[in-house]
Amino acid sequence: SFVAEVGGKGRQREALKAELLGLIKSSPPGVGRFEDEVKALRFEEIFTSELPALNPTPDPARSSLFSGEWECIWTNENELNFAVRSGLFGLPWRRTYQNIDIEGCRLDNIIEFEEGGLLTVGSTISPDESDGKRFNFRFSEASLKWRSLQVPLPPVGQGWGDLLYLDDDIRLQRDIRGDLLIGMKVK
Repeated sequence: SFVAEVGGKGRQREALKAELLGLIKSSPPGVGRFEDEVKALRFEEIFTSELPALNPTPDPARSSLFSGEWECIWTNENELNFAVRSGLFGLPWRRTYQNIDIEGCRLDNIIEFEEGGLLTVGSTISPDESDGKRFNFRFSEASLKWRSLQVPLPPVGQGWGDLLYLDDDIRLQRDIRGDLLIGMKVK
């Protein structure tokens, strides 16, 4: 029956999400890779094919579920992982998150450090016209705050990302460079 199929897929999604979250615990923040090859292969299967095949959100880049505050709980993006490992001029990393407002065409990437340190990059964001899972972005502003010193930075870059999976609490994303990101919805 339809209800059994939907319930079965829902249970399968939740089991795969739990497995994925368990796997990333073996890849601490700032690392972005797995030492264990079996875990790395399993992670890739879940991230790139199994959960995307069960994505409950059609056209996720156009969905209101995409808007909100998202905590970056895992990524293999080198620049983010460098900031997590190295901190900001002696200030340890605290968290990495994004504020996304699809309707307002706004994306803010924020890396917080201890003692009020911040690296922020503001962007425009919009769903791709022809691909419902793709969004396009263009950096529009950037700044660095270290203790009481705030410095504007030149915003450089534009690109796209594909939402491979999106539901009420988790998002799987691959960007133009092939970097992967897992976001957990905060609000």
